[in-house]
Amino acid sequence: MSRLSELIAPVVKVVTAEDRRGDMITAAGILVTALALDALGLIRTSWSGLPDAPSWWFAIPAAIGCTALIWRRVHPFAVLGVATVAFVLDVVLGGSVGLIVVLWEAIYAVHLHGTRTARRVSIVGVAILTTALMITIAVVTGGLRPTVLVGLQALTLLVTPMWWGTNVRQGRELTAAARERERLERERAAALLRLAEASRHDAVRAERATVARDLHDVVASHLSAIAITSGGALAGAAEPDRDRAALRSIRAESLASLQDMQAMIRVLRADGVKPEDVAPSRAAQLTPVIEQARLAGLELTVSDPDGVLTGATPLPAAVDHAVYRVVREALTNVHRHGGARADLTFAAGGQLGIEVRDVGTGHVPGSHAPGSDALGSDAPGSHVAGDVGEGTGIGLVSMRERVESLGGSFWAGPGDAGSDQPWSPHAAAGSGWLVRAVLPLPDRVRA
Repeated sequence: MSRLSELIAPVVKVVTAEDRRGDMITAAGILVTALALDALGLIRTSWSGLPDAPSWWFAIPAAIGCTALIWRRVHPFAVLGVATVAFVLDVVLGGSVGLIVVLWEAIYAVHLHGTRTARRVSIVGVAILTTALMITIAVVTGGLRPTVLVGLQALTLLVTPMWWGTNVRQGRELTAAARERERLERERAAALLRLAEASRHDAVRAERATVARDLHDVVASHLSAIAITSGGALAGAAEPDRDRAALRSIRAESLASLQDMQAMIRVLRADGVKPEDVAPSRAAQLTPVIEQARLAGLELTVSDPDGVLTGATPLPAAVDHAVYRVVREALTNVHRHGGARADLTFAAGGQLGIEVRDVGTGHVPGSHAPGSDALGSDAPGSHVAGDVGEGTGIGLVSMRERVESLGGSFWAGPGDAGSDQPWSPHAAAGSGWLVRAVLPLPDRVRA
């Protein structure tokens, strides 16, 4: 059975082909059917026909109509016209069942392959033809019954192919629409996949930038403090007390660096965990940082009337983490590039203000205006400690990103250019480099 299916499959494919081959086979099949019906005597069905007309004449309109059917797919309305002419010739000869089949196929082709205009014209033509035929029968016979019977027969023969062709065409259109929707859905799914992949790459890039920033914050400031402390101890003559204090400071910095690195590694290994979620309170840890700065030789004045360092002013975790990073980075920059004296100021009201001002020496012109995205170096000074190295700009960028990501504002530049903040107690302190950060405190009520 399977062997037989394989043998007839090519024949079925050709017969059902949606191209000229299938049309030729259909036309040939209808012609054979019409000739067979004529041979069975199904001719002169409407009247006796022309006198002395041989029966083989009926093959002429059949051949004309079936030849036209070869083009029924590309020119369906023209084929219907030719088939109608052939049908009229056949009726003149007396009429045959074979030409009814040809006309039926032509009407079906118009409603399957034809344009909307061609379909409308065929409908109007069938309506006119049926009406004219009924009127003719009514005039000739004068009876209602034969008139109705002829009208029903005409409608059955002519409307049925219209209905069938319309039904098949609508089914094909629905199938094509369903395939188009499926194609659009596939394209939409592919676009969503590409969008998700792009979002994933963006997230990876953002995470890499965050890791680079945290790596700088965790390692660079600690190593800078170690380098400064050890450099100060090695600069003078040996003093046991001072050297021991320097070693204690270096050890404290090393341990703090290890703790911060471990916290960052936990963040990288755990999804959805932020650095402030794994680190202890940072503002409280600024006290040893301040002491280390003073031990390194910095004359540092601290103003904290609201108790930010002591914990009297509670801070949200993200703000607390940002305060620690900003103050530590700013003090490190003063060590590396500033003078021997600095002021650190906290002011907590409806928002938290932080200022670190280097008041030791002057600085070269060329400040970084507020909101600038191109910060040239980590610090302001024209003199840089040779064993610490030039600034890279990462520190200021990191501080700005941390503050602005929390909805705050950040400014770094010459002190006299940033003296427009009313809460600053050092607004008229003169020259020097100023780092100012303003962070929101959403849990506090403004006075």
